[in-house]
Amino acid sequence: MELIAHRAGNLASTLREAVAVADGVELDVHGYLGRLEVRHAKVLWPLPVRWDKWEMIPSSTPRPTLEQVLEEVEPDTHLWFDLKGFTPQLTRRVLAAAEGFGNLTLSSRSWWILAPARDRPGVRVMRSVGNRPQRWLAERHVSGRRMPSSSEGIVLHERLATPSTVERLIRIASVVVVWGVTSVHRLYELETLGVGGAIIDDLALIRDARIPP
Repeated sequence: MELIAHRAGNLASTLREAVAVADGVELDVHGYLGRLEVRHAKVLWPLPVRWDKWEMIPSSTPRPTLEQVLEEVEPDTHLWFDLKGFTPQLTRRVLAAAEGFGNLTLSSRSWWILAPARDRPGVRVMRSVGNRPQRWLAERHVSGRRMPSSSEGIVLHERLATPSTVERLIRIASVVVVWGVTSVHRLYELETLGVGGAIIDDLALIRDARIPP
């Protein structure tokens, strides 16, 4: 399976370690006041206050720009950009900033913003599925045809990755990736179902997953 280090690209302190052990590194990218900021936390607009899962984030926490993060990695690094926005302009700006990087994955819960990245050489597009309504929308393609691009896949939360769902999504997507996995046992189970990759918070879990069962 393809193992991606979740959020590891958001801070330089975890970026280098993640590159050494994972197949790719995920970054959360926001457009904010003209900047492309790399952070998981949300901004409580119009106040300069950040929060994540109902926890307030100290103002001293680093919020690097995408350009600053890209300076820390080699151009052949597989970077996974999870886009936190609602307009295709964010996608265009990220692609422009990452020009010269040849192994990119772009994902978003706002599927429509990914259009500028489709059929771009070296770029994979992933529709994020985080709840049951989104899963239903993704599965509707089963009754029609495969996704329009051969490099378009689906990334969904582990709790939604039932055997029947994975089977249906594999029919329409180039690859199915999950996030939220917390054990090697679950990784092996998902691999058996045909899941092609996992986005994982814990770098130690990625190391453990490299050891054959």
